[in-house]
Amino acid sequence: MLRTLRVSDLAIIDEIELVFEPGFNVLTGETGAGKSILLHALDVTLGGRPDADLVRSGADEAIVEALFTGVPASAWEQLDDAGIRRGENDEIVIRRVIAAGGRSRAYVNGSLANLALLRELAPHLVRVYGQDEHQALRRVEGHREMLDAVGGLGSTVEEMRRRYDRWAAAKTALQDRVNARAASVERAELLRFQLDELSGANLQVGEEETLHAERARLQHSEKLATLVNSAEASVYSGDAAAVESIGRALTIIREAERIDAGLAGPRVLLESALAELEEASGALSRYARTLHPDPARLDVLDDRLAELSRLRRKYGGTIEELVKRRDELKSDLQAAEGGDGALAALTAEAEAAEKDAVAWAKRLAVERRRVAHSLERSVAAELHALALEGARFQVRFAEGEGRPLSTTGWDDVEFYLAANPGEELRPLARVASGGELSRIMLALKTLTAAEERSASLIFDEVDAGVGGAVAEVIGRKLRQLGVRRQVLSVTHLPVIAAFADHHIGVTKHQQNGRTVSSARPLSSTERVAELARMLGGQLTREAREHAEQLLRLSAGKGSRATSAA
Repeated sequence: MLRTLRVSDLAIIDEIELVFEPGFNVLTGETGAGKSILLHALDVTLGGRPDADLVRSGADEAIVEALFTGVPASAWEQLDDAGIRRGENDEIVIRRVIAAGGRSRAYVNGSLANLALLRELAPHLVRVYGQDEHQALRRVEGHREMLDAVGGLGSTVEEMRRRYDRWAAAKTALQDRVNARAASVERAELLRFQLDELSGANLQVGEEETLHAERARLQHSEKLATLVNSAEASVYSGDAAAVESIGRALTIIREAERIDAGLAGPRVLLESALAELEEASGALSRYARTLHPDPARLDVLDDRLAELSRLRRKYGGTIEELVKRRDELKSDLQAAEGGDGALAALTAEAEAAEKDAVAWAKRLAVERRRVAHSLERSVAAELHALALEGARFQVRFAEGEGRPLSTTGWDDVEFYLAANPGEELRPLARVASGGELSRIMLALKTLTAAEERSASLIFDEVDAGVGGAVAEVIGRKLRQLGVRRQVLSVTHLPVIAAFADHHIGVTKHQQNGRTVSSARPLSSTERVAELARMLGGQLTREAREHAEQLLRLSAGKGSRATSAA
């Protein structure tokens, strides 16, 4: 239940704090007094988008706060999931701060919250029905949604959507496989040609670098032989070779070591150097023996390098990437040639998903018809209470299983109405008047309210287009509804306002050269004056007497209605 609404620096509101009571609360006031601003403030509190110029001129920010008590468990589940603790006495306090630049912050029980959380909380706390909502009855495509809402079939419809989506996804996957299978022969030939080409090339990682090195040796074999032989001669076989010089030095050091054993270290180093020089000389000699011109081998290397270059240009990348591509082609070819098993599995999956969706569609159709039979009786009773005695209401379905299946099942639903005894049932969307639509929508909302036992109900000028006796029965119905739920209504009709348990007056006045809106609960005397204003605009004695008579009549009828409820 909405307990308190506090608004500051919002549009023409300087500061207002309203306390709402259980039962039927009504807000009245002249056009432009600020009634709609209060409802907009509540909408902003619950995650609505504030207008860019909503902050009162001259203020840095606007603040709207709402206190809710008797909060349903579903709302606490939302807060628990968001990591927000319960407030004292199981209350929820929502605070929204809107800066003049348009940015805003939101808090729930003192913790920062995002707008998505506020929007998720909103339907658990309030349900708002606008003045044009009854026009939704003129949209035949919306009748099924209303039937599902009144019957509480939301979870069943959601399961239908999930099953249909699974079937649709399975059909898409199957069709994709069929299309792929149709193109698999041509693709398999291409893959097989590419695989044969890359496999036949016998690619080896690092091969290209090795071939380039060998080709360089063959191209420069004579120069390499000259250089290597010269190096070998300098080390071993030539005049004044390094081996001969170190050998003489080693003989001298050995003789000196007989005198001073401390020369053992240099002697060991010279012996090691001599051994390494002799080993290097052997390696140079062996390398030199391998160097000889080989034009045939050079041609082989050139052909191989040209083949590798062609493959790299054709397929792109390095030899390593070509080897990887070759391995991938093997898998792709297996998939292209062996898709029958996958096709069979996808076919079975699609058939099972369709069977599952059809079974749920049948269940949903049965549930809707059960709800429809109950709804027809309930709406007839509600319409009788709303001064449509003898009216008949019927829910009709298009043929079921012959229709294409959709996310909402098979059913097309349309409401039919015979507003007066003896009339033929006709499509409600075409024959109902504005007043009849208002009463039928109120009847539907009353029935829905019986299922939703927590959220406050807000009716924003649902009396649009009605008056006289119809307004009286709407007022009586709203008071009856207030016995079970907190009801807030904005109205311009004094007949409806007279039925309220609590009356809040909204006014505007000039203060320091600026327009300021204010709102407060009305006393008995003030309430008579407000109803008199609504009746005729002038506070004449006759208007006051008429207002007092309305209150007396509504109190009598309201009490009987309450006891009957």
